[in-house]
Amino acid sequence: MSSWSRRLIALAGASALALAANAASAKEVSIAAISGYFAQGFGVSIVDGLKKAEKDFGIKLKLVDTGNRALDYEEQFNNIAKDGSYDLVFVMGWELVDALQKTAAAYPNTHFVFIDGVLDSKNIIYANFAQNQGSFLAGALAASMAEKGSAIAGLGDGKAIGFVGGRDIPVIRDFLGGYEAGAKAAAPDVRLDAVFAGTFDDPAKGSELTMALYGQGSDIVYNVAGPTGEGVLQASAAADKYSIGVDIDQCGVAPGHVMASMLKKADVAVYSLVKDVVDGKPPEPGSIHTYDLKSGGVELLLCPQVVDKIPAEVKAKVEALKADVVSGKITVPTVK
Repeated sequence: MSSWSRRLIALAGASALALAANAASAKEVSIAAISGYFAQGFGVSIVDGLKKAEKDFGIKLKLVDTGNRALDYEEQFNNIAKDGSYDLVFVMGWELVDALQKTAAAYPNTHFVFIDGVLDSKNIIYANFAQNQGSFLAGALAASMAEKGSAIAGLGDGKAIGFVGGRDIPVIRDFLGGYEAGAKAAAPDVRLDAVFAGTFDDPAKGSELTMALYGQGSDIVYNVAGPTGEGVLQASAAADKYSIGVDIDQCGVAPGHVMASMLKKADVAVYSLVKDVVDGKPPEPGSIHTYDLKSGGVELLLCPQVVDKIPAEVKAKVEALKADVVSGKITVPTVK
């Protein structure tokens, strides 16, 4: 056998060993996620991303549903953290913040990832979304359509748009700030009426508030209210008006009445962070990973059932505003 052949065999053997080592490393990665919303909206997207990572990388995955047991939140976090067996622990839900920060301080070697916001703790990793940017496009679309008024089927001449938020917290205010900025950029004479339900778990309340907004002249209402927002979307069908969905594709909830959905790609975020761990590049505690329009972390999806009702000039205006945000020409205000 020639020396060249022996060298090829050696290189092939080394490559095989490296691949095996990488595969073994991936299988040793353990990921947990804890939330009370895995069966709903944004939580479904998180689970989808984690399941994809489980399939692609062979990670060990544990999902913990907190339920509504507020007194048990800290205990549940402690149970996850105490043996230090997880490489990342994803957390979603603002009601979990107090318990999360206490456990993160008590177990600094456990790498918690808070999804959808930034807290004060330097022990926690943050998967943050530029919902202000996605909402900017939602506001531009809604205001541009409202400006057209009764020239569009299903719209009146109230020249107003609405917003229903869940709880009045910074992340929801960030949606509202972007929505308002987009509306002003596209159609400054259109009025914006905003209300907060005070809860993420009351679809009837969402419907009631949306009907009130329609009664005040809004023809398009943006749902930023979690499960409460199901009522917003259903109300748009009942009133023969329009709504805008949030977080995931909600076009099918009230077909023909959901004009668009502002997507937050939680599946992309969690998958990329898990991949970093698998690749030996785990995120640092205190680091903020932001997913925006430029990276594809947020997006405005025009619903196929309604897209033909949106005039070409409105679509062009929204696309031009998107390009200006991505290029940095427009800076969308944000609420920290």
